[in-house]
Amino acid sequence: MGKVIVGLAGSHNAGITAYFEDEDKYVVIELERLIGHKNLSWATYNPQFDPFVLTHRIKEYIKKNYGIDKIDVMRSISSDYGGQQLPFLFNIKMLEHNQEKLLPDGSQIAQNIDTGLTSGDGWCAYHHKSHAAGTFYQSPFDDAVVFSYDGGGDDGWFMGYKMDKVSPKDKQMKTILYSFLDVGNPYMYLGYFIHDINYVTDYGQACLVYAGKLMGLAGYGKVRDEWIEPLKDYYHKWDREGYNPVENDAPKFMEELGKETGLDFVYNWDKKSEFYEHAEPTKRLKGDDAADLIATSQRVFEILVFDEIKPLIDEYKTNVCLTGGCAMNILFNSIVKDYVKKEHGKEVYVAPNSSDCGLSTGLVLDYVRPKSPPDFTYAGEDIIDKDKFFSYSDMKNQRFYNNDVQLDQLVENLKNKNIYGLVQGKSEHGPRALGNRSIICIPEMGMKEKLNLKVKHREYYRPFAPIVRLKDVSKYFNWKGQSRHMNYSCTVKDKYHGKLGSIVHADGTARVQTITKRQNRFLYDVLTAMEEHDMIPVLLNTSFNVNGRPILNSYQDAFYMLENSGLDHLIIINEYTKDYGSQFTIKPEFKKNLY
Repeated sequence: MGKVIVGLAGSHNAGITAYFEDEDKYVVIELERLIGHKNLSWATYNPQFDPFVLTHRIKEYIKKNYGIDKIDVMRSISSDYGGQQLPFLFNIKMLEHNQEKLLPDGSQIAQNIDTGLTSGDGWCAYHHKSHAAGTFYQSPFDDAVVFSYDGGGDDGWFMGYKMDKVSPKDKQMKTILYSFLDVGNPYMYLGYFIHDINYVTDYGQACLVYAGKLMGLAGYGKVRDEWIEPLKDYYHKWDREGYNPVENDAPKFMEELGKETGLDFVYNWDKKSEFYEHAEPTKRLKGDDAADLIATSQRVFEILVFDEIKPLIDEYKTNVCLTGGCAMNILFNSIVKDYVKKEHGKEVYVAPNSSDCGLSTGLVLDYVRPKSPPDFTYAGEDIIDKDKFFSYSDMKNQRFYNNDVQLDQLVENLKNKNIYGLVQGKSEHGPRALGNRSIICIPEMGMKEKLNLKVKHREYYRPFAPIVRLKDVSKYFNWKGQSRHMNYSCTVKDKYHGKLGSIVHADGTARVQTITKRQNRFLYDVLTAMEEHDMIPVLLNTSFNVNGRPILNSYQDAFYMLENSGLDHLIIINEYTKDYGSQFTIKPEFKKNLY
């Protein structure tokens, strides 16, 4: 029997990934999807559950569902809690953690002299090295420069690597950049002072939710040139030398930024308040000042990061991979993509799981270093309560109308502005819903507001993404080629702004997703049927999740959404259903509309 290699990432967005050598097969479990707790942390980053209890549950789960009992090599990061390494609770032959190779009894058998400064030069298991390996080995490139940057890590804040798939395995990765630049924290921290962003008290949680919301708000503002230099100074105050907790000085940074911009960043210093040492929630910025500040911050983010990576892009003149939490910034990804293509005739790749949810996969890919890229787009967990499907089907006699999906009827319902929840196959591996755990509808004017108000219950300004067939993308969008994972931004052609109004952001852009029939047969066929019915073959797509929870992965949650939100229909496609699956509609007398 071949080796079983497992990666364990225990910080926020924790996950475990396994590779079965004899089958050349990967298994990915994002813990938030399994447990149902968004951004779940396993060990080192504000764990929401007892790490030891959770570890025993995961151990039993992977044995029951995947037959994983003995693990030849476990590679881990952020896996220690209470002075103990959680991997030792598994049946492992060897652990690789940071710079050490350890036996099950904790004795060291090898140590790598590589530090964070040179983490790409050896076998060590580190945060940014895992990001880089995870993205590069999913890419179609034989060689690339890879940049990993986010709000932290055990090997730095902003790293660069030269990578290839041709050299011997132990020579495929070389560190070429170690920077003190931290753009993740100063970018997100401004969210505390913006009225239109739902307030989050906990700093750790704010780090995970503010950045995406700010990127959406940036489209509503204008860059104020006079604010660019003050914001550059503000960003550089967060530069990290080692692990200096510069966020402790954030009030001073904000006071200085306020003096230079004329904005008032108000803190609450009342020790009796839950907002003590946080922005005063009743005195946050509104209107043009708020939107323009964030638009200018976005521009400064782009300037600083581009200045950091451009010399290396120009030196190596090869393909580029972007990864880490900051690679979720699709506006900047698009700038880099345009530059690399124009100046060097090369391509840019951003993985669907470039955030910390992909760290466990990166740990495994760094070990395996496959020559051909595995596709992790839909490599997540299958529905966890699948064995109960027939009990839900029995409920249809009392609570649901149910029929086999007919494309003609589905398209007619879409034309009438019905909203569908869609569950098919395995979950996406990554934070974007890419058609297997999605809410879909037509993108006409008014649907964005309806979704935000009645289904998603989120801030008004946050955009929705379009799905389009690859062969049609250049007809409706100023874009050429694939964009499988919603990682780039492009403009919508002027003549379609009206008819595609709910996926056109305030700045005229859209986070487009392209599909082929091979990638997602059902959605491809829906788009084709829309075209046959004289509709524009573009769908609005957003994540299928219960408010405040991760993308759902159970039928129980899907039916809850159908009953209690503004969804009109639920489609389930699995091995129990015929062809295009089963369509459920809640009977009016059971519709609660309380969600």
